[in-house]
Amino acid sequence: MARVTEYIDCNSFIHRLNPLSKLFWALGVMILALSFNNVFYLLALLVLVILTGLMARVLLNLAFVLKGLLIFASILVLLQIFFLQGNMVLFYLLPDQHLPVTKEALLLGLAMGLRMITVVLSFLIFLSTTQFKDILLVLTEKLRLPYDYVFMFMTALRFVPTFLDEAVQVRYAQQVRGCPVDSGNPWQKLKAYQAVALPLVLVSLKKAERLAIAMETRGFGCGKRTYYQEPVLTKLDTLVMVMVIATVILAITFRLQGYGIVHY
Repeated sequence: MARVTEYIDCNSFIHRLNPLSKLFWALGVMILALSFNNVFYLLALLVLVILTGLMARVLLNLAFVLKGLLIFASILVLLQIFFLQGNMVLFYLLPDQHLPVTKEALLLGLAMGLRMITVVLSFLIFLSTTQFKDILLVLTEKLRLPYDYVFMFMTALRFVPTFLDEAVQVRYAQQVRGCPVDSGNPWQKLKAYQAVALPLVLVSLKKAERLAIAMETRGFGCGKRTYYQEPVLTKLDTLVMVMVIATVILAITFRLQGYGIVHY
């Protein structure tokens, strides 16, 4: 099972696109998702993102993430049902007409859930189809962002899966030694996880020290950087970026005219 932020090697049309055009696409999806709150508009946008994932042949690897996103989206829907009072009652969750589910609360919850899934999934597809070195190169050379900050952010993102794997290994090791990490009430579990936190911090510090030594030996920050291979913008990449920009401008125009907006 591929990790969330890990590059998935595959010879697809999406993989061959320039990282800059894929970044434009992900940002365009985010702007479109934030511009509208109509459930049908957001659902159509989510379908387009899913089709992109299918074209890139990475959607199956992200299936476990979709399950988590669906759970979180369900929580958003329930929160809206509990705290938003609308005018049109659809049904009641409890007998004797207690806890009404209104049309306004249900639609707003669905819109928030669809928006969250769409944005997160689009950026996961971007990360799954683009190597980290290419993202780093695009952010620094094309968008002119400071290399140090970009490298720090990408390194932190790169080590998230490693950190999670280390946490699982430490937890298993402590369970083998008889530490009751997953038993007892929540307070007891919290206290037991101290036995996991301390080794995890020590392992993370050791990895950070090794990374710093490796960066120093490679001359990090000692002068102008050069690159072995730089991604080239093709006509197809330019077409993709122009289409994204045109779609965003058109969507904002529709948004200003009141399309895709529902007042709950």
